[in-house]
Amino acid sequence: MTLTWDPMTGSLDLATLRRAFDGGLTPTALINAVYDRIEARGEDHVWITLFPREEVLARAADLEAKGRSDDQPFWGLPFGVKDNFVMKGVPAYSAVKAWKHIPQETSCTIQKLQDLGAIALGTQNMDQLGMGLVGVRTDFGIPASVFDKDYISGGSSSGAGVSVGAGLVSFAAANDAAGSGRVPPALNAIVGYKPTPGLVPRAGKSPAGMCGSDNMLTLSVADAVELHNAWFTWDPSDPNSKPEAEAFRITLAPIPAAFRFAIPDQQSIFFDGDAEAEKLFRHSVEVLKSLGGEAVEVDVSDYLTVARMLYEGVFIAQRHANFHQRFDQDPSALHPATAEILSWGAKWTATEVFKQMYIVNAAKQNFRKLLKEVDFLVTPTTPTTYTIARLEADNIRLNANMGSYTNFVNLLDLPAISVPAGRRPDGLSLGTMLIGGTLEDEKICRFGHALQSAMNLPVGITGTRPSEMI
Repeated sequence: MTLTWDPMTGSLDLATLRRAFDGGLTPTALINAVYDRIEARGEDHVWITLFPREEVLARAADLEAKGRSDDQPFWGLPFGVKDNFVMKGVPAYSAVKAWKHIPQETSCTIQKLQDLGAIALGTQNMDQLGMGLVGVRTDFGIPASVFDKDYISGGSSSGAGVSVGAGLVSFAAANDAAGSGRVPPALNAIVGYKPTPGLVPRAGKSPAGMCGSDNMLTLSVADAVELHNAWFTWDPSDPNSKPEAEAFRITLAPIPAAFRFAIPDQQSIFFDGDAEAEKLFRHSVEVLKSLGGEAVEVDVSDYLTVARMLYEGVFIAQRHANFHQRFDQDPSALHPATAEILSWGAKWTATEVFKQMYIVNAAKQNFRKLLKEVDFLVTPTTPTTYTIARLEADNIRLNANMGSYTNFVNLLDLPAISVPAGRRPDGLSLGTMLIGGTLEDEKICRFGHALQSAMNLPVGITGTRPSEMI
């Protein structure tokens, strides 16, 4: 093994591992190292099905025997799979033990990653059915923040966020309907880029993922861009797929010398009383200003109203449509909060659906108008964070708070990216989110990359900084 990469603390970002492979690190040595890390962490409730070490080592040895090639750009890179993707022959639950089934196919996303040389370590914990932003609504134990075992990890991609933040995988396949691919990155000091809905295919997934966007949780914006560039595809079998995806690619060119961005005004910004969270957000704004930006305060209350509608309004009926047959058989099989929220989906009438769709369409027009004045909107990823105990005592209300800035993004057909904003004095991580116009993914990734580079904060718990990932 190369001496320039430490088996217990070395970063798993793409550039670092490729340098290590160039220096003599092998996929089998890497897999042994990450399994040692997993064992050292003990029971952290990240994994639902962790594949046996020997099974994964066999996959690594096969890659070694064939050698690196241009058609396998992710050769040897370990990754995690959120439990609402499916893998042939691997038990799938969507974090509901009673809903266990054995898939007969592998999700197109996971198959493609493996075809491109990446090595799956197993399926990862989540909020049941992808319904939650906190990581506590699961039958498989509660993953905690990598920074404090008493605090939530964020959800629904809880296992994914913890695994990347803890340095157990290079990236994790996840998805995002309300913020599931952005909230866990914020709380674990990593990156969550959520593409414009329809840019990545969603065929071959369990029904749990029928809303929103799939995405990858990564250590850097550069890694997110590379992974998604390999994934953008128009898939006619996916009714939500956009034809633009076929030729869609992102480049991380330098940002312009001057730009304008919107931030919530004092009347509409919300931190749930967390003064330290506000300080971190204000610092991110100042860094963007130092890069040439002009901040413009705007009223975001219309977007916050739409955010509440995702679960508290008619759009929960979409989740009910996906799951009602199984749910109606035995609601008690679900976490009480999941069951209660899902039950709300049956109460809405078609008239009420259309009324709220008009509100959403008005907010879309509002956002289009805003983008004539600014390049993108910047918000906190979450207003704050909570202890697991406090969250469990007030599950539905506090979960809704966590989605204040994330829930509306998919409903408005927008892309967003969360980058680390720093850590509060108690050591807990929060994020800053950039939201762009439909198909303006390149713009927010370029500015997100510039912000992450300028902040140069340690990523996850390994201590590696973006300046070291080049």
